Amino acid sequence: MCGISGIFFKEMSSEHARRAKDAVSRMDEVQFPRGPDDGGIYEFPGGAFGHRRLSIIDLSSAGHQPMSYDGDLWITFNGEIYNFAQLKTELQQKGNRFKTGTDTEVILALYKQYGESAFAKMRGIFAFAIWDGNARKLILARDHYGVKPLYYYESGDRIVFASTVKALTESGEVPVVQNSKALIGFLLFGSVPSPETTLQNVRALPAGSYLVTAVPGRSTVVRYHNALDAFAKKASMNSAEAVEETKSRLREAVRLNLVSDAPLGVFLSGGLDSSALACLAAAGRTTPLTTLSVTFDEREYSEEIYQKAVVERIRSDHREVRLRKADFLASLDDVFAAMDQPTVDGANTFFVSKAAKEAGLKVVLSGLGGDELFFGYPYFRLAKKLLGFQKLPSFVKGAVNSVFAAHSRFSKLSYLKDSGMLGFYLSFRGFFTPRTAAQMLAIPESDVWEYLRSKEVPWPDVALSAEDLVSYLELSFYMQNQLLKDTDFMSMAHSIEARVPFLDWGLVNYASSIPSRVKMGGTWNKPLLIEAVKDIVPRQVYERKKMGFTFPFGVWLKSVAADLATAPASRPLLKSFLAGQLHWSRFWAAVVLSRFLPK
Repeated sequence: MCGISGIFFKEMSSEHARRAKDAVSRMDEVQFPRGPDDGGIYEFPGGAFGHRRLSIIDLSSAGHQPMSYDGDLWITFNGEIYNFAQLKTELQQKGNRFKTGTDTEVILALYKQYGESAFAKMRGIFAFAIWDGNARKLILARDHYGVKPLYYYESGDRIVFASTVKALTESGEVPVVQNSKALIGFLLFGSVPSPETTLQNVRALPAGSYLVTAVPGRSTVVRYHNALDAFAKKASMNSAEAVEETKSRLREAVRLNLVSDAPLGVFLSGGLDSSALACLAAAGRTTPLTTLSVTFDEREYSEEIYQKAVVERIRSDHREVRLRKADFLASLDDVFAAMDQPTVDGANTFFVSKAAKEAGLKVVLSGLGGDELFFGYPYFRLAKKLLGFQKLPSFVKGAVNSVFAAHSRFSKLSYLKDSGMLGFYLSFRGFFTPRTAAQMLAIPESDVWEYLRSKEVPWPDVALSAEDLVSYLELSFYMQNQLLKDTDFMSMAHSIEARVPFLDWGLVNYASSIPSRVKMGGTWNKPLLIEAVKDIVPRQVYERKKMGFTFPFGVWLKSVAADLATAPASRPLLKSFLAGQLHWSRFWAAVVLSRFLPK
């Protein structure tokens, strides 16, 4: 993993060349933790690329970036291409020659061979920029599911891009104007929904897309991958066939994600997803796999019994890091400093990544994606009822909402008065209700509903089951905007590369094509995934009650809550939190909000 940056002026001048190099130098400095091993700048007519390198594949100086191919193509690249060896062989057979053992060089050769259609051929996690000198064209591209971030600002005369919004603010070439409406999105979704950011006119490049700008002209964003397509192409299969193919796809995804020349391990929480990855990664190894767990003094949060069961099964080189309240409180400022955008999550990943760094690892496999693909959340089983409620006449929904208005457990049903897809989604995934969000921001509630309508997305033009619709929405919103974003900036704050095998597009495409009835059968949570891994995962792990990856943050926060609740947005929630009437994550959200409110 790395930090990338760049600027491209649509008109070329010596003054632009100076500004480009200065801007890239500033952005590289901000992104140093993303790539402490090496750095470089390449200047081209009208712009410059910057790069901070975290060496993972081909650790030699041959992997220095920005990198060129045949002199006319240059790249600055963040990520890993897991099938690069296969692609390299294919390209060599077509006459291409290589000077390094990197996946970076393969991207350039692939682009030279296939043009922009090359991006869909890559299996991995990536965000990169290519300068095509012959065509005088800049291209920005992002992986299929948005694992690696890429933000950009475009005005009439320039495009500035980087791996983080924070880097763009330091470039000197992006107007730092706060986008206060993004904070509405944060309170509704728990994160800022893509492509919006907290800066006006700074956008995230959508997942599965690339942006192309030729001289002269404005840029165009092209989608090369749509996650909805796989849901629409339902395969005909029975449960036994689905289990066997899921086994095969999982093994392949994990095998691809194990490619690394740097120390690699698996974060082992003790849940089904991380345990499955650890068992799959350990299979056939001649040396012990490194596994990593975080433990606590608070026994009710401990998953050690399940972690140890996996460690004993696979005989891993297991590292345990004990996280205590004092460690958490001492690191709070560092957690906030690592936040590139406001989020209600991410602190757990910060400490896991810190532990990985202390254990001597550079790469960690994470179990993100298993719940979204294999229907692991409880509301998958409520999806049909929620859709049915949304279709009721408005006066009926209004009457029901008025009855439950005082009950926080049901307050999110208020979203269902909106007939849009986001109303349905937020009825189970929403963080604060529109009324509460409006109160926290001291704005009319109508402004919140107007914001939500402005972000509305059309209902799919293909028939999906209620469960598939939830899965698609989770991949598009919660996974992309919160889990992956948090994982990236919190892991990279410690120079750790986090990989997500469950989001290998071969596995995602197949899992999305499985009929809902096959994934929903049985009494266990995620029954299809259990059947696919039960021969390698300890029984007590897959028979346990779903716990989720939980830290005792709520317990620890109470001792400093009064000190954190210094802003008007957080003070009204303080009393409820201390009285045990409010989940800690709501109070934490108010604290985070106060850090991002315009000064």
